[in-house]
Amino acid sequence: MVIDFHAHYARQDNFLPRLIDTLPKIGIDRICLCSAGEEFGHVSNDEVRAAFEHYPERIIGLAHVRLGVDAPEVIDKYVSQGFRGIKIINPLAPYDDLSYFPLYDRMEKYNLPVLFHTGIVMRTGADGKLRVNSTKMTPARLDAVARSFPGINIVGAHLGAPWYEEASMMARIHPNYYVDLTGACWGGWRANKGPDFYRYHFFWPGAWEKIVFGTDILKVEELEAGKQVHDQIFEPLGLDKKTLDQIYGATAARLLHLNQ
Repeated sequence: MVIDFHAHYARQDNFLPRLIDTLPKIGIDRICLCSAGEEFGHVSNDEVRAAFEHYPERIIGLAHVRLGVDAPEVIDKYVSQGFRGIKIINPLAPYDDLSYFPLYDRMEKYNLPVLFHTGIVMRTGADGKLRVNSTKMTPARLDAVARSFPGINIVGAHLGAPWYEEASMMARIHPNYYVDLTGACWGGWRANKGPDFYRYHFFWPGAWEKIVFGTDILKVEELEAGKQVHDQIFEPLGLDKKTLDQIYGATAARLLHLNQ
């Protein structure tokens, strides 16, 4: 099973029917949809919920939670609604701020996977209002979270670009820290990275098992290119089928408890 762990539900005409039509054509079995907020032109959590309720065999929901705004009780609500994980971006304070620990405690209660944006974040018109600062979202800001809440499986998006080494070391040290290699489907930070870059950052035994496949699409048209970028990254690395199966779906299925 191929699972896209990181995709966004954008406000785009006929997004859902075109997405459902495209997935089998490019070899993706299931896709995790989430919002990153209105400032990115994404839909609400309620609309994400309607999507996975309408297409339960294809769509998995990750609930967008705003650190510094939402109370811990929202986690109970989202779990009861059928969301299987959490998406977090643009916190009002750094990820390791102690005021967020009650929220993390509630996420750990349900053993949820949490997709955190890590690295430099794209600009929006709401940056000033939200006090956006990318240094609040470096991979190392999740070090205390990974240590204090071992029941949370963290997925640090974008390999922390440009803090790549910080991100890979987090994945090496913490059994509950994973990464994805997402970025702009037309290249982004991955465009000038060759095989040696990935061998350097994922050098330890079992390192490839800490990568989760995702496309980070903003539009349906980006889905195929997002998949192809990953194929191009992994092909020259000579990874065996079992390892590729883990990257493309088995690890995500375990984090999402799809076999239960």
